[in-house]
Amino acid sequence: MKKIKKILFRLKIFLGRLINKIRFKYFLPYFLLFLILISVTFLSYYYVIPIYYGYLKERQEVKLLRNRIRVDYEKIRIFKIIKTFNSGLPVPEEKKVSDLIFNLGEKYKINPALILAVIRIESSFNNFSYSNMGAVGLMQIKPVTGLYLIKKYHIKSKKFNYNTRYIEYLPVDYLYNPSLNIKIGARYLLSLLYEFKNLELALFAYNVGPTLVYKSLELSGTNGGNNELQNNNSLQLDIPESTNRLFSDFYYGYYKRVKKYFAIYNNEIFKDRIKE
Repeated sequence: MKKIKKILFRLKIFLGRLINKIRFKYFLPYFLLFLILISVTFLSYYYVIPIYYGYLKERQEVKLLRNRIRVDYEKIRIFKIIKTFNSGLPVPEEKKVSDLIFNLGEKYKINPALILAVIRIESSFNNFSYSNMGAVGLMQIKPVTGLYLIKKYHIKSKKFNYNTRYIEYLPVDYLYNPSLNIKIGARYLLSLLYEFKNLELALFAYNVGPTLVYKSLELSGTNGGNNELQNNNSLQLDIPESTNRLFSDFYYGYYKRVKKYFAIYNNEIFKDRIKE
């Protein structure tokens, strides 16, 4: 009996060692893999990830700084363009106008060079210009048109306190405020571009009024969004001769000049982007 117990005890010890040996060999690769994963996780969490996010943050900060510098340069170039004319405004006001033109361009997705070109042709940057047709200020806005746009698009002014819903009269003096004048003019130009989907027709409407353009298109049976430009890129409409003459005067006078200064100002303001 003692011999049997002794044999069983030795067998138990042998089997225990064998099992432990087998288990160790079996779990060793998993144990090593676990250690490697723990080490990689530790290094990633405390070293790699902070370094990577620091790199991304630094790149983002550099990008933002470069963008701010670019924006500042472009605003300065707009200011320099305005300074070449006698606007009748003090220098701080001209700087505000420069910033506003750039910001409206960004907000409405209109090239600021186009706004500048329209101002150049409409008023030669003279803030206090007044046409014989009753158009006022930098972008030559008529009080009736200005009132309509203020009410329709809820255009507000920091200088003048009025309720856009209930204002019934727009004093001419309001339109001599360059910020309000440009806000109205830029929003008007944007609405015409959306309406006609054609820069030439939009500028024609800005110059002579959209009513005449609608009548011209109706008489000619053409669609404002799909007009083909013919005869040296001018739009030929099958309409009364007086209207065609008006359009011809617009094309060779107003439109070509706007396009000319649009190209000049675009190249001058965004020359860094063009190089890129």
